[in-house]
Amino acid sequence: MLAYLAFAAVAAAAELAGALLVVRAHRKGLAPLRYFVAAGAGFMLAAAFVRMLPESAQVPHAFLFVLVGYFGVHLFEHTVAPHFHFGEEVHPEALLDPAAGYLALLGLGVHTLFDGVAIAAGFMIAPSLGVLLSIAVFLHKVPEGFTIASIMLAGGHSRAAAVGAGAILGVLTLAGAIATSFVAERHVGYALALSAGVTIYVAASDLIPEVNREGGPALAWTVFGGLVLFAVADWLLSPLLGGH
Repeated sequence: MLAYLAFAAVAAAAELAGALLVVRAHRKGLAPLRYFVAAGAGFMLAAAFVRMLPESAQVPHAFLFVLVGYFGVHLFEHTVAPHFHFGEEVHPEALLDPAAGYLALLGLGVHTLFDGVAIAAGFMIAPSLGVLLSIAVFLHKVPEGFTIASIMLAGGHSRAAAVGAGAILGVLTLAGAIATSFVAERHVGYALALSAGVTIYVAASDLIPEVNREGGPALAWTVFGGLVLFAVADWLLSPLLGGH
């Protein structure tokens, strides 16, 4: 339990770091952030298809839960909470309504809650899987914290509120990990299947469109670099699998 809580805490800290980054630097360093998003998209998709889906397939109707995770977040984002893009802080005129920040926090909160679920479920199945999923989560935590803080600022909220929003997302990551620890081991596969659906949605429907919107071969290669990073990490951590 201590292992995945430690990794979840690191991911939560990255969320807060992203919020602090935008509060202190505002629009500076935006280009490197785009590459961070691109690498995270490649890594997350690889983790979902190579590790999360095969591991969760051991339980009955696993792929139904994958679809529930994917379309559940899609429905939530486009009905309860509006969909926001990374880098939205360059268009503050689109976020005049102060309520936009809270709605964005609600939508991103669903993602971060399942980030914690994914980390914990991964460690409960195999330590190496947990580490890989932790890396996948960490890669998009800084951009996610950057996003929520910038939306809060663009909605007219204070710097303290922007940092607080990043902290809330971090707490939700830990909450997801802790909640998963109370799930019976035979049900972990279902939690992982749900998390796989959420992970695929975040990577393919949130991050990849941002990469496509920016365009350019450099970002495209960075997405591929995220895939390579996963392959290298998976190979280095394979001894921990013990043939699993």
